[in-house]
Amino acid sequence: MHGGRVAERSGKPVLDFSVNLNPLGPPDIPVAIRGIARYPDNSYSELRNAIADFVERYLSGRGEGRGGERGLGGGEEQGQRITADNIIPANGSSELIRLFAETMIERGDSVIIPAPTFDEYEFQCRLFGADVTYCDYFDILELSTEDISNATAVFLCNPNNPTGDMIARKDVQRLAERCSDCETFLIVDEAFIELSDPTQSIAHAVRNSGFVFVLRSLTKVFAIPGLRLGFGIASEKLAELLNRARLVWNVGVPIETIGIDMMRECRESDYLERSVTLIREEREYLERELVDRGLSPHESSVNFILVDISYAGMDSRTMVAGLLDRGILVRDCSMFQNLDYHHIRIAVRNRAENRRLMRALDSVIG
Repeated sequence: MHGGRVAERSGKPVLDFSVNLNPLGPPDIPVAIRGIARYPDNSYSELRNAIADFVERYLSGRGEGRGGERGLGGGEEQGQRITADNIIPANGSSELIRLFAETMIERGDSVIIPAPTFDEYEFQCRLFGADVTYCDYFDILELSTEDISNATAVFLCNPNNPTGDMIARKDVQRLAERCSDCETFLIVDEAFIELSDPTQSIAHAVRNSGFVFVLRSLTKVFAIPGLRLGFGIASEKLAELLNRARLVWNVGVPIETIGIDMMRECRESDYLERSVTLIREEREYLERELVDRGLSPHESSVNFILVDISYAGMDSRTMVAGLLDRGILVRDCSMFQNLDYHHIRIAVRNRAENRRLMRALDSVIG
């Protein structure tokens, strides 16, 4: 069960801390429903060009006022930029996980997935007959050559959902090189990286390897969960294959138009910079407040926090139900691999909403 779905069933108005969206809210653009009287251009040339520009704007310190290392794997120095030919548009990043599994996974294949992490990787791979091997999140960097060679794919969520851990780009790059040497796909889900540190992206690795597939989600970045829009970044050859395999017209014209407008607005403003600053300030506030209440927040690099609630003297199901009675929805993490009934996940929201969460938490804990 994904975050937010409990709200559909509760029938009550809730403040939803179970979904990990940008607390700044969507960019301020006019929302015009236009283009509904025609089919989308299935090549999505304008959308793919806008995405490529958006990715390049925030990679390797290109954004104004951003630091960070220069290009990945020599990409920038050699003039290797992400272009429209590297982009696969999708109806959210979940469609990309399904697309990869449907296209590349055969029954009996093996995939390696760290735990705990987003369970859609496991679900989609098992759906197409794969066997799943788990490892601890940071241990994925220590996989043996034999383990990698025996796998069709290795999945990595970076920053990781639900823990908020992030592996540095140089370390992910080394893993990408090892996977490529073994002709094993490395799927790196960077759905939250713009809200953490986009200079840690390994998107440029696709210019040097046909075995790296990077996933992104504009849903989280722009806080638009009702508009499903994401994209993949891959080598030109892999991108061409996946663009042929994806469903025709998988992104509607209004969604395409709004996505383009938002990405262009981002280039003309400091929207993402302000978002990252707000998230850092509010995450630090929440971490202090949780510690003051005897709870144990896991150190996070992004806009959500995994919390060990053992001290509260109740399990996650009881706490989730108690908070829901008070109009607050948080994520029960007992369904994640390697977690138990003493973990919840909360999103980082604005100060007034975060204070409301703390008041509800005080009421539940007593």
